[in-house]
Amino acid sequence: MINRKITVKHYLNLRAKPKTVLKEHYYPLYIQIIVNGKKAQIKSKINEHLKIYRSDIERITKNNQEKNELLMDGFLSEKLFEEILKLKSFPLYHLLIDETEVITRIITIMQPFTNNDFSLNNFSDDYSKYTEEITHKLDSKIKEAYRKELKNVFLKSIDQEESRDIFKTSNFLIHFINWENTFSNYYESTFEILPSELKMIENYLSNELRTQIKAFMAYHSKVNVLKRFFEKRELGKISTLSYLDWQIDIRNFVYKEFELLFGEQKALQYVISLETLLTSDLKVIPQ
Repeated sequence: MINRKITVKHYLNLRAKPKTVLKEHYYPLYIQIIVNGKKAQIKSKINEHLKIYRSDIERITKNNQEKNELLMDGFLSEKLFEEILKLKSFPLYHLLIDETEVITRIITIMQPFTNNDFSLNNFSDDYSKYTEEITHKLDSKIKEAYRKELKNVFLKSIDQEESRDIFKTSNFLIHFINWENTFSNYYESTFEILPSELKMIENYLSNELRTQIKAFMAYHSKVNVLKRFFEKRELGKISTLSYLDWQIDIRNFVYKEFELLFGEQKALQYVISLETLLTSDLKVIPQ
């Protein structure tokens, strides 16, 4: 009989080498996960979201700089961990609860009780992918695809006399652009300076990538509105806008915004395009 229970629980890894402040030992915060008899232990990520709560952390540690840094690195003492749970200290307690719910939701998406391929192997990687900031993820994936196709355009135009303009433009974009910057920054800046050249290059890109670029730039124009609308700071929740948020709220929000701008058909096309990018490396089981 299958035990259809997902157990997610925080604990201090007392087997790890502690860090000591004022004779008090601090240990890394971990999470134990149990599903269908399968177990995994992963490092908690709540410390990655503490910067915006700096003043609250200083209040908890009585402004002890060493303790502040330990918390920011994901280390807690046994006494502090017990106090957080007992007093429900903001924001640490709320982040613990939110992280538990986030992990439970990720596992639920993987359909552990019906999917024969379900595994907790490398779950830490799955956790990172599901909770990655979606704006960064979309930008990174489109930049990767764009540079790959741009390189192909460049290589095909090298020895073709009739494609000299394409060769010069693609050569410039490949070798003289700082690709450490975001794709959105590149696209907005280049379109402002070289609009006709950028449009010319786009004619040589795949239909899929052109749609992704249009969808992402439309999404990017709404990012600030999106972040204000889904502000989580006051709730003490994980602050990134992740794929989980996309599923629950953001996808519908973005669709409605797109529908106002582009109409129903184009809005649906753009949302599907973004969804495909977001799920390309996720273990999402079709409903």
